[in-house]
Amino acid sequence: MTSGIVVNGMRDALAVASQILESAREEVIWLIPPSLMLLSTRYGFIEKARAFSQRGGVSRGIVPLWHANSEDVQMSLDFGADVRHSDITYELLMFVGDKQQSISAINIGVDEFTLDTHFIAFWSEDPTYAEYLLASFESAWSEAVSAEQRIQELEQEIGQR
Repeated sequence: MTSGIVVNGMRDALAVASQILESAREEVIWLIPPSLMLLSTRYGFIEKARAFSQRGGVSRGIVPLWHANSEDVQMSLDFGADVRHSDITYELLMFVGDKQQSISAINIGVDEFTLDTHFIAFWSEDPTYAEYLLASFESAWSEAVSAEQRIQELEQEIGQR
């Protein structure tokens, strides 16, 4: 049985994800909704992710990419993150560091995340659980398209207006 801790709400989830990012050495993977990308950017994740990348870490993420979050995704791309877009709106979030530490939530039922959003997430340091999340991520990764390609599509849409 997987051991872990229940995390209540966005403030605590961001704190746990921040700790995972700061302690990871090799790879961080993430799959998040667009509004969470916007929120995490405002609370220092770009700077922490940039520092992680500068230490030689690899960051791969999936987020539905729209006009509203394209600048935040571009910032992630600029520091070396490998980001992909998926039209599928996942009812989950996951953040996994070094195939060991993770925070995840499924069937969240939240359309727009704020710092005060309440939901239940699960934090764990169990490598078996992290491998399960990683397998789910890899499946979604194989179906997603590059963020660069999606950004070009969005720019073409603007140009056609």
